[in-house]
Amino acid sequence: MGRPRRIQFAGACYYIVLEGNNRQDLFLSSQDRRQFLSFLRAHKARYGLRVYAYCLLDHEAHLVLETSQPNLSLVMQGFNTLYTKYFNSAHNSSGHLFGGRYKALLVDPQAALAETTRFVHLLPLRSGLKEKPWRYPWSSCSAYVESEQGESLVDSEAVLARFAQVRLKQSVRYLQYIKDRMKSAAELRLSVLGGLAVGDEAFLAKLQAPAAPKPQAGEQARRIISEVAARHGLQEEKLLGPSRWRELSSVRRRAIYRIWKETGISVTELGRLFNRTPSAVSQIIKAFEAAAQS
Repeated sequence: MGRPRRIQFAGACYYIVLEGNNRQDLFLSSQDRRQFLSFLRAHKARYGLRVYAYCLLDHEAHLVLETSQPNLSLVMQGFNTLYTKYFNSAHNSSGHLFGGRYKALLVDPQAALAETTRFVHLLPLRSGLKEKPWRYPWSSCSAYVESEQGESLVDSEAVLARFAQVRLKQSVRYLQYIKDRMKSAAELRLSVLGGLAVGDEAFLAKLQAPAAPKPQAGEQARRIISEVAARHGLQEEKLLGPSRWRELSSVRRRAIYRIWKETGISVTELGRLFNRTPSAVSQIIKAFEAAAQS
């Protein structure tokens, strides 16, 4: 029997667990952890993710993410490949780093998101570490208990808004929310239904309902091209053609970057679509990424 397909949709929230192959360590140094988070930050920007929580242990990484597009598999495949290449290069190793298929449970953002972040933030205690969860340097817990928003990687607002309206009260109450389960952290469990979701029966039933088919990446690209051409009063053929007219080239570059960001199409495929070399497409993407970070 084949593996069940991932349930993917825009706005889906997931609790993800990555494990080392044969329980080997995913992180051998602080630099490894910093690089992992750097890649996570880059993927957040590229794919429009929301990062609600993370915790990096020696042989596991736990993430709570929301995808803006139905593309979790694309995001995680690229991320895992990128980190594996870094790790093998940094430590003179080879082969698979991650063990099998990553675990991904859908999380009910209304009923189970706060509890899922608490579960992740208590993982260091569950693993036998003595540090207080908010002082563990490789989790997002500190971003929740700080009186002011600090870590740009972490999107804590959606959870903290459920505790109070003012940031200081939010942080104090979330800290107490963590403390309430510290003594019983070892017994803490998430309410997983059907091996699929964290939430209640109504949420599970909603996930299992038949869904409308999603457009493939190529179809999404063509839709974006049609939208951009119509908005600027252009023929699609001109947008895809060789013309170097300045205003047309500017619109074309924006279309290329939007398609790359929203669909995950490779630079090679984009090059074929727009009759450009992969190198030219890469330069366009790099220019937009640099402008966004400046």
